[in-house]
Amino acid sequence: MANQHVYDGCVNGRPIRLLLNFDDGRSLRLAVAGDGFGMVADALPLDEPFDMDECGSVVVVDVTQSLFPRLRGADVIEVSSLRLEGQQVGVNLRICGGGDTHFWVDGDELFWGDDKALSAHEWLDGVAPAAAERVQV
Repeated sequence: MANQHVYDGCVNGRPIRLLLNFDDGRSLRLAVAGDGFGMVADALPLDEPFDMDECGSVVVVDVTQSLFPRLRGADVIEVSSLRLEGQQVGVNLRICGGGDTHFWVDGDELFWGDDKALSAHEWLDGVAPAAAERVQV
């Protein structure tokens, strides 16, 4: 599930926040931090839909099939933070059988992908984050 910005009837870009729900009932919300460069990873729910008048609205959308079909039913065995210069900028989902999935923030946008996508991303400062401590889910 995700919060997405809708403007003039069109979904505007990438999700603002993601909510990953695990089979055992746990959840992990991923959001761009207020500074636009860090990631907040917590267990809070997504925002309820709300209207921002002439600036559009924020809605809740199920993006599992359209953006993350590989994660549906995947056995996530560990979640760890991705850190850059001491700041959490993302999370790494270690999946049983290999093929980690990463979610990260760079320049106020949320990105995701596998190891190759993370290393190929054109980081604003030219340095990619490294996996760090485990995130409690």
